[in-house]
Amino acid sequence: MSDTWRFVARPGATDTIYGLDLSPDGGRVATASWDSAVRVMDLQEGRTLHTLNGHEGRVYSVAFHPDGRLLASGGTDAVVRVWDSLEGRALWSQSGHTSLIYGVDFQPQGDLLASGSEDGTVAIWTVQGERVHHIEGHNQYVQGVAFSPDGRLLASGSRDCNLILWDVRSGAEVGRVAVVHNGINSVRFTGDGKRVLLTNVDGSVGIWDLASGTLLMERNEHRYPVWSAVFSPDGGTFATASADRTVCLWDTASGTQLGRFTGFGADVYSLEYTPDGRFLVCGSADKTIRLWGRDLSDADWQSLTGRWAASEEAERAGLAPAAAKPAPAAGQGGIFGRLFGRR
Repeated sequence: MSDTWRFVARPGATDTIYGLDLSPDGGRVATASWDSAVRVMDLQEGRTLHTLNGHEGRVYSVAFHPDGRLLASGGTDAVVRVWDSLEGRALWSQSGHTSLIYGVDFQPQGDLLASGSEDGTVAIWTVQGERVHHIEGHNQYVQGVAFSPDGRLLASGSRDCNLILWDVRSGAEVGRVAVVHNGINSVRFTGDGKRVLLTNVDGSVGIWDLASGTLLMERNEHRYPVWSAVFSPDGGTFATASADRTVCLWDTASGTQLGRFTGFGADVYSLEYTPDGRFLVCGSADKTIRLWGRDLSDADWQSLTGRWAASEEAERAGLAPAAAKPAPAAGQGGIFGRLFGRR
């Protein structure tokens, strides 16, 4: 690839990291782990700010609210939980499914929250915890849910090989795309809301046009299931995370593979770009968080890796770095401003 990428990694959980999401300002990452915990980490320092306990069993999904404060999670206990991610406390929990929750997503406008479950159902909630819709339409489990950019549609992708579009206001089905013989693992809308990026069980990834229901582009370079994918902030590229222990970068327009990240110790389940597109955060079954950075100076990279190493050492020693030094807010300069594009 033409850009120079390198990574820093540290343990992020005591079991598989299945889901992650970035705060809107890109300063914090939340992780969902099979060790039953949700964690919030400061990307500048590489240190854990909060460990949120409350789920029984594995946690599969997390999503930040557009305000950067609320954080939703779901897991094997079939409970949707919402937390205050800044204060590290639980706000509410609701049982709206009969089996594990694979996906959660907040509406971009911030009024609603969606959850998708192994029981084949989708639920839509207010951010205060009131269930608005309980939707049945899939005959196998729902792996991914995503609101459209305008918040009017909700897409659900299932192992029944169907992507269904739901009207958020009425809860009615308004569209369906059949991905024949290929279970869906994750769903992402393009910025204009006209297409979706789907990852699949067979190791393929495709971009579909919603108006026509046609497959515009498909790639099959991964050898095992692709668990998730994410567009870069400008939409020009996308990244995929796979059970083959790699992350691939792709050109959105041509489908050309731009690069492949290796070195993971197990499946890569989740990934997100920072808002400036210079960093890609990955979560893996090898229990690590990896931060891949593009075209950084040696000085900036050494400063970043030094902070991550110091935070890991402090946490291993049983210290409380989060309490000792509060995390700076986004935009306060320093190494955070230089690395993440906020001065």
